Amino acid sequence: MNDKPTDKKQEPKFLEVTIDKLVTGGDGLARHEGQAVFVPLTAPGDKVRAAVQQQRKGFVRASVEEILEPGPGRQDPPCPYYGECGGCDLQHLEPARQRAVKAAIVAECFQRLGKMDVSEMLTGPEAGLEMGYRNRIRVFSNPVNHYGLMRRGTHDVVPLDACAIMPDQFNTDILPWLRMLPPAEQMVVRLDGRGGWLISIFGPPQRLKVMRKILGALPEGEAPAPGCEGLLYNNLPLWGRDHLIHEVAGHKYKVSAKSFFQGNHAETEVALKVIREWIGELKDAGTLGPLLGDLYCGVGLFTLALADLFEKVIAIDSDEGGCRDAANNIKHSEAARDKAEVHAGRLDKVLARPDLAPPAIWNSSLCIVDPPRAGLGKEGVKVLLDAAPRHLLYMSCDPATLARDAAAFVAEGYEVKKLRVLDMFPQTSHIESLMLLEKAGI
Repeated sequence: MNDKPTDKKQEPKFLEVTIDKLVTGGDGLARHEGQAVFVPLTAPGDKVRAAVQQQRKGFVRASVEEILEPGPGRQDPPCPYYGECGGCDLQHLEPARQRAVKAAIVAECFQRLGKMDVSEMLTGPEAGLEMGYRNRIRVFSNPVNHYGLMRRGTHDVVPLDACAIMPDQFNTDILPWLRMLPPAEQMVVRLDGRGGWLISIFGPPQRLKVMRKILGALPEGEAPAPGCEGLLYNNLPLWGRDHLIHEVAGHKYKVSAKSFFQGNHAETEVALKVIREWIGELKDAGTLGPLLGDLYCGVGLFTLALADLFEKVIAIDSDEGGCRDAANNIKHSEAARDKAEVHAGRLDKVLARPDLAPPAIWNSSLCIVDPPRAGLGKEGVKVLLDAAPRHLLYMSCDPATLARDAAAFVAEGYEVKKLRVLDMFPQTSHIESLMLLEKAGI
């Protein structure tokens, strides 16, 4: 008798834990028998029954099975897709609690990674738009052409009838229209906040002919849908424009389909207001130099918004498309056109050019950086240390890399003078921060 061993499905293991705090990325952190337990969609103070999903040396990843006792500030999520869709991860917290948690995460990152206590200088985010604030979304199709976002932790698509953090225009007009188009793999919709929008469709190349035929059948001068200003297929412009004009803080920005722009207009204006206040204080103190270095300039957001405060602006970015947009935006800006110049290329290569500005001017300058989530890193920090600006404004979308880079600057003689948390992405664990550094001893 040749009996084969049978595979038995392992019974899930459950833990009862109390969440101490939220950490970078939004997971709740608890302790169980000396191990860290990370549980998404929890709140500080929650007592939960959690199902172990992954066991590793020193830590456990688990999911919520049951909320035994809710922590302070927990609420019913306002979106019916919450917990299933992977787009948001803090809707179970009241807005004020979300903001407090984000400030605490920034402080903890500076303490743990930078060995700095910033609690006295840290300013938390103020209340702003809590829903409907985003101007950009990428949706994916499921087999029946019903678009949505990825299911949490998978590549499955959760079909959406609405997205709570997108404006009403997207939910009532644009999303239903997407389902009438030939099936595509994914679509990126960008809104200008004034009724106009741009769509980039990605799908099989052979479907391009179908899209051309549909667009060709439109009456002359008629848009594919109300408010649509441009349609691209696999980055190929098929109808209308390949860009939008965004207006922020009284400045207009041409933003091409492949260029980056901040996803929350209202909070971007808050950021610019704070930056101008900080720069105004430096000017009043007599420490502001004549040069602004906008060193991750993108389409020129800071160049246009701050040019009136400086005699000269040097804008640098490695993205050639973004630099083209920046040059166009500067040309049309009364505040910037006579004093700003754009240079495309690697930061270290461009800053090494002796024709840009004498070292003495860089040494008295204010440089502003807004790097990707990975931060400046060792190479980027070294480039800035070599330029040695008197002041450095750092806008970051990751508190861990911000704290790491801040520690590197402090080790070389800079001081953190101001630190502000922005709520650029309400309902999510993404955290935007502003930091002002000053070279000590000058």
